[in-house]
Formats: sequence, C-alpha cells, structure tokens
Amino acid sequence: MSELTIPLNEANPDPRVACIVLADVSGSMSGAPIAALEAGFEAFVHYVTTDDLARKRAEVAVISFGSYAEVTVPLQEARMLEPTRFEINGSTNMAAAIDLAIDMIDERKLEYKAAGIQYFRPWLLLLTDGAPNPEGFDAAVARLNAMEAGSGVTVFAIGVGDNVDYGQLERLSQQRTPAPLAGLKFEEFFEWLSASLGNVASSSSFGRSDAQVAAKTEQVALAPIGWTTA
Repeated sequence: MSELTIPLNEANPDPRVACIVLADVSGSMSGAPIAALEAGFEAFVHYVTTDDLARKRAEVAVISFGSYAEVTVPLQEARMLEPTRFEINGSTNMAAAIDLAIDMIDERKLEYKAAGIQYFRPWLLLLTDGAPNPEGFDAAVARLNAMEAGSGVTVFAIGVGDNVDYGQLERLSQQRTPAPLAGLKFEEFFEWLSASLGNVASSSSFGRSDAQVAAKTEQVALAPIGWTTA
C-alpha cells in the first residue's frame, strides 16, 4: 500500500476522476484563513458524499504544504472522506506539493490500467496565499506543464488574499489563468468543486489512457462560479 493512496477499490467498476487538492498551510494562513479552509473542506465532504455518482466515481486527496509537503488525506473514494484538520507549517514549499501530486496521479493511473478501470482526466487544484519557495519550483512547474500538455491533468490555481504572487501562480497552467478567491469563500469554492466533480462523473469523458480521454468530444463546463472575484 502506497503512503499516497488508499488501495484502489477494484470491486467498484465505475470510471474514476482523481482530484488532488494542494492546500497552502504556511504561516500566513494562520487564524481565519486556516479555519475557513477547514470549514470549507468539511462542507465539501458533505456535498460530495451525497452526490450519487461523485461519491463513487471521484477519488479525492489533499496535500498540504508549508516548509514541507505531506499527504493530509490519502487518495480515496469520495464516499470514504471525513473532515480533516490543517496544521500551520512554516514557509511555502509549493514545488514539493506539486511533485507529490504528480507522483500520486501517475501511480493511480497505473493502478486504474492494471485493474481495467477507465478514468477521467485527473484534477489538480492548488490554493495559496503567497509566493512559492524558489527551490525546485522551476522543475516542478516543468513537470506539471508537461503533464497538462499531454492531456494528463486539468490544473486550477487559486489565489487567496492580497499577497499572492500571480506571476508565479500563472505558470502552473498553460491552459487556464489563476482565479482569485473572493475573501475567504472556501465553502463556496468547495461547493463549486463538488458540483463540478458531479458534472464530470456523469459525463462520458473517460477512457483507458490519457489519449483516449483527450479524444473525447464532450466538454464539461468548469467555469468558477460563486467564489471568485474575477
């Protein structure tokens, strides 16, 4: 068993959409922001576990990053999720979180293929309120951009507060510009995420490889609604 994931439930034949949330827990997130993040994720657990399709087709993980990155919630079927706590942790090692998420996605895709389970394009959503530590950031961005270019992941970058370095954040995706969170609307963000995963889970945009997924003509609307200032 990997430390990154809960073992794949091969008894569930449904196609899966892996959703990895990367949450900044650096020192500047202390107080109201971290409390709002926890409340938002708790609301997400409620929303996604009551969606008949998303609860068994979405697989969700949370990676928190401060001075280091760690798996706060291992990748697992949404119906298994429970609320979690986030601990404040120093600086902003975004690179470590991105690398960990890419490894998690690559590992899970191999498991899907070995089990004969089809999958949707995975999602990676990163929330941060500051600037990334420079160590390893360029290399992590290059890995993420390559995965996105190969239709291996859908990337959302979300800025929280007034001190976000959008110049760096916009490098995370070459297909989607960063979205600023309005105030501390984490609950609205997670409600949108749950609804969007439900839309994806009810679509036919899945396949047995990244190439098959990319060839699907059906496009699910992913426009941020209700939580962004843009």
